[in-house]
Amino acid sequence: MPRQVDTAARLAEISDAVVSLAVDEGFRAVTIRAVAARIGASTSAVTHYVGSREELIRGVVRRETEARRADAEAAVARAGGDAGLRALIEWAVLAPDERAHRFWLALVLGARTEPEVRAELDAFNDWWDTRVRKLVRRAGIPDVQAAVDLLDVVVDGLVLTGFDEGEPWSPGRRRRVLESVWRTLGFIDGEPMGG
Repeated sequence: MPRQVDTAARLAEISDAVVSLAVDEGFRAVTIRAVAARIGASTSAVTHYVGSREELIRGVVRRETEARRADAEAAVARAGGDAGLRALIEWAVLAPDERAHRFWLALVLGARTEPEVRAELDAFNDWWDTRVRKLVRRAGIPDVQAAVDLLDVVVDGLVLTGFDEGEPWSPGRRRRVLESVWRTLGFIDGEPMGG
């Protein structure tokens, strides 16, 4: 009699293996065979749930980016009002753990050669840019495009600096950089000067 497998648990195990491979070796290393080896199963244990490598990657990247988007929206909702911009940027820089940042780096690098990764990353970036632009306008910052560009560079830079030095900057160090950015954008005590 065949062994019963919990479908949700197996899908989570497969997804975790894809994330782990992408973080450790990049998306080029994500194959059906490599995922099967990572979970200690046969390739048919993976292909039972996904039809192709492309479907596997697309599904996992979509799951991860949708989870990030939901976390970000929750941070903005908790902050409310004019504090939403600050909450979103601080969430991006301070909330995710190193593994999440490493997965994000794998996405950026993988997007160059993996069309499924590119499509999902583009969808997330479209959402991000729209969300940041809306929050910048709500905060009353006069030069919207300059503020959006500055915030994008700061977020990307603070995430990537940890990989340059071998370990992420401490939260305190990242917060000090963000405080400088907020002052530059006209925030006083966490609120926009107009708010």
